[in-house]
Amino acid sequence: MNDPYYADAQYYDVVHAGFDADVGLWLSHAGRTQRPVLEVGAGTGRIALELARSGSDVVAVDPSPAMLSIAEKRGEDDALSVEFREGTATSLELERGQYGFVLVPLDVFLYHVDGEEQLSTLRALKGALHFSGQLAIDVPGPALWLDPTANGQPLLVHASELEDGSRLDVWHVHEDDLASQTRTLRVSYERTREDGSVHRLQSVHELRYLYRFEMEYLLHLAGLTLLGVYGDYELGPLTNESERMIFVARGMDA
Repeated sequence: MNDPYYADAQYYDVVHAGFDADVGLWLSHAGRTQRPVLEVGAGTGRIALELARSGSDVVAVDPSPAMLSIAEKRGEDDALSVEFREGTATSLELERGQYGFVLVPLDVFLYHVDGEEQLSTLRALKGALHFSGQLAIDVPGPALWLDPTANGQPLLVHASELEDGSRLDVWHVHEDDLASQTRTLRVSYERTREDGSVHRLQSVHELRYLYRFEMEYLLHLAGLTLLGVYGDYELGPLTNESERMIFVARGMDA
């Protein structure tokens, strides 16, 4: 498969079933603008479809055809209109000054391999923002940062029974490097059928973590003004115990 997220797409909705802690915050942001909303890294449409359901005009971008195919099917089943586009913020020609709210949700920004790629994306998103629009980026907070002490240790992150009676176990193994702020994450999806046979799919993710002031500087270089940094989806303060780190910004000339 040319799609590196093919394995993840097969089980994404199962693994994330019931997770909606962030949706209310993004709905509140989208509800403040009459302009279209852009989600970068939309996956199977978990957030984009909720935004559309609430009345927003949504464009959802993702580089994975497998993920988008599931998102489009879900949209059709629910009679929701979302424009799904295959690509990234830098590979697509985003309409300039079009969007009232731009969202980079749950760890998506970590997939940029270096500062150059991070900055290119931020500049593209800044160009897509309406002059009154806002950008939100959601990455791991201090409590969920890199942990090299657990390198190589298999961690069972999900176990459930599927509709056909088979069992799904999802394992993570990471290799963290504090010096380069990177994580190589290997995900194994093990599906055990009732006859005892096991089917495995695997994916590998290369992630680059950010510090708070590193991101603030990147936003500044991209021509964006920081409006706030938060440690949870209730917009509480960022502390050592925060599992999320949420940045909200707007264009400098807004």
